[in-house]
Amino acid sequence: MSFQIRRVIIFTHNFAAMRDFYRDMFGLSVVEEDDGWADLSAGGCNIAIHAAGPHVTVGPDHEGPHKIVFHADDVAAAREDLVSRGARMGPVKVFGDLHLCDGDDPDENRFQLSNRP
Repeated sequence: MSFQIRRVIIFTHNFAAMRDFYRDMFGLSVVEEDDGWADLSAGGCNIAIHAAGPHVTVGPDHEGPHKIVFHADDVAAAREDLVSRGARMGPVKVFGDLHLCDGDDPDENRFQLSNRP
């Protein structure tokens, strides 16, 4: 199984300013936007701005500040492949057609498997 980085998520308590900064300063186009989520096209890898909840601490040992996201058409199968090779992975979360699964590298940096295009 091979994996490609599809996006890097930046968590923030200042969603609009962060979205506008990356859009306007670098000329990135918003390819998807929803409440607290903006996915910006940055070439071969998107930058996603994700609003952190008011009680979420952004920083080491918490939700972010960054998360590398690898694409997998079948998140559950990709998770099982990584687990079989010793990766620490959480459960697969399903939000309609969107399937996500977080894991931690040896330094406890968060990464994610996602079927989001």
